[in-house]
Amino acid sequence: MITNQSNIPKPEKQIRRFHSHRHHNMVEFDGIGHLPRDLVIEILTRLPSKDLCRLRCVSQSWRSLLTRDADFMSRHVELSKQKPLLLVRRYISDGTGELNNSKITVELTSMDLRGEVTDKFTRVIDGAVHAFVTCGPLSILCCMFSMYVCNPSIQQVARVPFRSNTRLYNVGFGYLPATKEYKIVHMFCRSLVGNGKMGCEIFSFGTQTGVGSGSWRTIGDCPFSAWTDEYPVCVNGIIYWALSSGWKDKSILSLDLEREEFSSISYPTHESKKYSFLEYIGLMGSLCVVGFSAEASTMDIWMLKGNKKKKNNENWSVEYSINLYPLCPKFLIPSDDQADEILVHMEQKDLICYSLKNRTSEKIEYYRAMKTYNKPCLYYDSLIPMLTNGV
Repeated sequence: MITNQSNIPKPEKQIRRFHSHRHHNMVEFDGIGHLPRDLVIEILTRLPSKDLCRLRCVSQSWRSLLTRDADFMSRHVELSKQKPLLLVRRYISDGTGELNNSKITVELTSMDLRGEVTDKFTRVIDGAVHAFVTCGPLSILCCMFSMYVCNPSIQQVARVPFRSNTRLYNVGFGYLPATKEYKIVHMFCRSLVGNGKMGCEIFSFGTQTGVGSGSWRTIGDCPFSAWTDEYPVCVNGIIYWALSSGWKDKSILSLDLEREEFSSISYPTHESKKYSFLEYIGLMGSLCVVGFSAEASTMDIWMLKGNKKKKNNENWSVEYSINLYPLCPKFLIPSDDQADEILVHMEQKDLICYSLKNRTSEKIEYYRAMKTYNKPCLYYDSLIPMLTNGV
């Protein structure tokens, strides 16, 4: 029987059609060829940001993937959260003795949770740092009249354009997942004489565009006359500050970054037990208050229940009571609000990482020169650019 050869496709055409059909799922790399897109993302997202920055120089296709691909950036962040890092800092004065006009060298050191140094770099900024606030992979360094946003993973520090003539005292830093924006909140006194309320302005910038693309907006006054103190934390798009109106009366001030509305929350009641310290922190997606009782050598953790976005719909519940004997906590280490691990710095100079999920603790060896450093924080690796051009 004679076969019509014209109906049999040639191998070359079959190969071309195969590549054409799968082109949208393939990525071509110089010197490697075509690889499945999902495989490329899965491999590269496991590398630290420092190495990925070097790979941007390989070719245009590599640079496009590592700087503009939303799937890649999102996957890299999620994997990085599984391997958090410690960030410790030290400030070195220029020796002029002029506190507000002198240049300060900021030395940032990254460590893994085994206590091993993974990276270190320095930057010179204007003025002494009086507030250091973190949110996930980013940090802000607040001086008297200037402010900087830092991504230690890629060693980028960008100065925030500041329009107000007031001093930078009260700041907060948060992330709004709905819009993929970071927001810096600045609260300030409008005058020395008045009703005591504070004005509020917000600086917003996107995760792909850098600090230079951001801008300030005024949102009105904070409806509370008391001044805030302690370290602010952001949990699920809401920033919390400790609110002091006296020696005994303390509550928590909150700002919903989506609605841009203020509210206040009372601390949990604890009349039956005395605590040497009470601190708030974000854990497992909830605002928590942690209290240590020296008498019982226990650390109690309250979690805020109910709908945080509705007024008068919150209540506190003690979810954990941890026996720390013979250790004595000194302060908590700020961490990611979705983490299930709490880091506690002890009076004995130990750093303990306690897993709420596994109910186990692990000692972390500090950097040897830790006594010359400021209070550390927990962060995770990220490629989020600080500079507008991303380099």
